[in-house]
Amino acid sequence: MIENPYPESWKDLQNGVCRLLREIGLQAEIAKTLQTPRGRVEIDVYAVDEKSVDKIRYLVECKNWHSSIPQSVVHSFTTVMHEVGGNIGYIISQEGLQSGAVEYTKSTNIIGLTYEEFQRRYFAVWYERYFVTQVGDIVDALNQYVEPINSRREDRLSQLPEEKQKEFSSLLERYFAFGISVSFFEYPRYSPLLAVSVPENITDIKDKFAQLGEEFRFESNYFRDFLAELTQKVNIVTEKFNDVFGTNIFA
Repeated sequence: MIENPYPESWKDLQNGVCRLLREIGLQAEIAKTLQTPRGRVEIDVYAVDEKSVDKIRYLVECKNWHSSIPQSVVHSFTTVMHEVGGNIGYIISQEGLQSGAVEYTKSTNIIGLTYEEFQRRYFAVWYERYFVTQVGDIVDALNQYVEPINSRREDRLSQLPEEKQKEFSSLLERYFAFGISVSFFEYPRYSPLLAVSVPENITDIKDKFAQLGEEFRFESNYFRDFLAELTQKVNIVTEKFNDVFGTNIFA
């Protein structure tokens, strides 16, 4: 799961949906006002896939209700979809649609989903386009500090006093496995041949890091929080190597 599937407020749900769509590459806006034959309407989340040939337009209705959505809401949304020319419509809620509403959507371009289902629908794309990219950006310097062969690092290391060289060796022994492990996440950026399976759940990833030692135990239950935790840890470790050299030698 990318983040908590039960947002506290409608605004949190709206922001979460918009953020996810942006992170997978869509142009997304909150509270987009559109003109219809009946007047102006405000769409909770409006997104366009600019990379698609037909610039597919997504309209999203966010309902953070603690009850399932009735058919009347779907009827109203269908009208809006028709009048503004939406290609795909989502009604995202906590409890999904009532049975009659589900039946009605079968003959429309509207899909009713819980926020959890919405995240699962786009998780693989989000993981490949956003998570992998973010990890790749943060781990670049650390990867070069710990990789087996790096001419720039070796050249700069040879110029350091013996005490600093020993400090580097100590850090390398301590963080080699961690640095290489984080680097695995970014391999799909360079070639489809290096792609790894999209993880089934976050627990498996956390367990693998925990095997490296108590220092590498993460507490997050969702991938977005895990990314923040991992970023913080990578930055801390990278800074330790920077301190040895007096600067980030790969900046």
